[in-house]
Amino acid sequence: MIFSLNLTKPLGRIGYLANLIFFGVVFSAFAWGAHYLMTVKFPENGAHHEAEVAAQTAYATSLTKAKKAAAGKALSAEETAKLKAEATEVGNKKGEEAHHHAAETWAPFQIFLLILVAVFFGGFASVATQRRMNDAGLHGTLWLAVGHIGTWGLAAFLAFLPYFEAAGTTRNWLTATSVAGVLILPLLLLGAGKHDSHDAHGH
Repeated sequence: MIFSLNLTKPLGRIGYLANLIFFGVVFSAFAWGAHYLMTVKFPENGAHHEAEVAAQTAYATSLTKAKKAAAGKALSAEETAKLKAEATEVGNKKGEEAHHHAAETWAPFQIFLLILVAVFFGGFASVATQRRMNDAGLHGTLWLAVGHIGTWGLAAFLAFLPYFEAAGTTRNWLTATSVAGVLILPLLLLGAGKHDSHDAHGH
């Protein structure tokens, strides 16, 4: 079978590539999901509430002052609309501040989740890497180090890609991760892989 945790099972080049693509898609989805929850969904929930409260409070305060200034006269529709617009602006600013503060609060949890994604991604991918190395006849400490360092480097990059995108550092880390790609390249090229077609069909 292509997907197996049995380290003794050989894995051909096609099967190995299928493993990398599958794990990449699955764990990238987890990473982007965690990033969305911690930077958008959770912070927005609290920020929206605080924005509404701030807008209502600002409107009530401004309305009271305007009525006092008008000496009991009714406010025109234009004046009322202006007060509401000003209150909405106050609420928006308060919401932005609350969102920023909440995002900072959730940031450590985001990092924790991304680390978990990288660990599980790297773990499953390492099993596939070891199976591919066995099939290709790549043994020894050097190959073990090269293959698994490349695997974990790739897994860490994909897991933290949402964070890098948000920080604007993707290009810098992509350059470093290209080394990981070079390290696992022999696993895709070397060795005839007697089980390519066998693994490709999942038997």
